[in-house]
Amino acid sequence: MKGRLGGRLREVWQFRYYFLSAAVAVILWDTVMMKPFRIFIVMVHEVCHAAATLMTGGEVLEIRTQWDESGHTLSRGGFFPLITAAGYVGSAMLGALLIYTGTAPRIQRVVLLVIGAATMLMTMGYTPVGGGDFFLGIFGGLIIVSLAIKSSRAAMIGSTWLGTLLCLYSMYDFRTDLWMHPELTDAGILARGLGLPQILAYPIALSWVVISVVLMYRAMRALVRWQSKQS
Repeated sequence: MKGRLGGRLREVWQFRYYFLSAAVAVILWDTVMMKPFRIFIVMVHEVCHAAATLMTGGEVLEIRTQWDESGHTLSRGGFFPLITAAGYVGSAMLGALLIYTGTAPRIQRVVLLVIGAATMLMTMGYTPVGGGDFFLGIFGGLIIVSLAIKSSRAAMIGSTWLGTLLCLYSMYDFRTDLWMHPELTDAGILARGLGLPQILAYPIALSWVVISVVLMYRAMRALVRWQSKQS
């Protein structure tokens, strides 16, 4: 019994930086200090939509992110179901990937670098110059790229913070947007685009929640197992 308890405590200790990041984010969530981070996560959400558009042969017309944490990605063509799902599921997947690659620091640096560079490039290509979202995308992406290049430790710190925020914001989105009024979100857009009744936005949203939660859980579980083998 003591051995099992000790093992659980070691697992908790191994996740101390993620717990600390989550605690800081939750405590400061509604403060002005967290506002730029939250908007940046929304920006990553929109970048995921844009990336899915380009990967499925579509054309991105515009990416915008607002101070009230709303945003939109205007596109033409591409595979519509994947594009609409890419915002929520993609953000959760990136958060899970940043956590999972804690088992391989070099790969983690590459993932962080790609996220930062993609945000910068998408912002320069599709966000009107001069707006607050334009500068946040450029400088936020630049900071992430700099952390990835600087050192493994800097990349680990950046990945821990960004990965935690991506997962937290996914859960926040699930509670506010997908659970409370999914007909107004990407799930509702998908239902309308497919000519389905709006009530089906709920099961669509639920399927995204399940996929995202499974991804995040498996990533954290894999990291726990890897760290247990190292100790």
